[in-house]
Amino acid sequence: MQVERLTIGQLAKRVSLRPSALRFYEAEGLLTPTAHTEAGYRLYDPEAEETLRFIQRAQRLGFALTDIRALLAGRAGDPIKEGMLATLARERLVALERQITPLLVLRHELGLFLRDLRAAPAETHASALDRLIDQVCAEPQALSPDAALEQLLAETSCVLTSDEGRALLVPLRGHHVHLWQEGEAYHILIVSDNPAVGEALTRLAQLEAGCHATDGRDAPELRHADEGFLFVARGEHAFLFARLFLALEQEQPAA
Repeated sequence: MQVERLTIGQLAKRVSLRPSALRFYEAEGLLTPTAHTEAGYRLYDPEAEETLRFIQRAQRLGFALTDIRALLAGRAGDPIKEGMLATLARERLVALERQITPLLVLRHELGLFLRDLRAAPAETHASALDRLIDQVCAEPQALSPDAALEQLLAETSCVLTSDEGRALLVPLRGHHVHLWQEGEAYHILIVSDNPAVGEALTRLAQLEAGCHATDGRDAPELRHADEGFLFVARGEHAFLFARLFLALEQEQPAA
């Protein structure tokens, strides 16, 4: 059975890149055409799309091209020491922790600052301040889905406060997610082929669009992907959706 090969333009379109990017990856030894036409045009096997998505994912995580070259070699089954892969991953983890720590420190200090403000609060402000302190001083990674939703609702005043909005979260619990940021938009890939998940995400996008998409620019977008459903959140409050889906991933799936 003959495999249908892709031109550089077809492959670039599949992964939302320009053909020049593919030529760059080829020059860096990350991508190799399977064949060429009689006129000299590059042809690629369908597996090249998976390779490019791997490269894109590794780049989003901050791996250098030299590191990605080594990762691809290991992924292809070429001899590579396990220690090298562990070293690359450990170095990247340390770099991420270095970036995250200043924000965690600021979060911690904000909690202390709010506690100082609470030393002699006005009677009418005490309850709201106490709730804010409890939220800020909680373990950053321990934000429950319900707490994340409450934060989302408080910030957006959205119709997700409805019973329907809360019910939409039930089929979304416990599914593995991939997240990345492009500009101010968060791309949230929910790994699932369950139609109920797609229906819940579709309705969630519709509800949020009704709240904020007065001109259509900040409306969430739902796309179908090979691995599941891609929810794209835009606008000022997009990061809250990222936090919400991260919290939902930690919950037990719906029965």
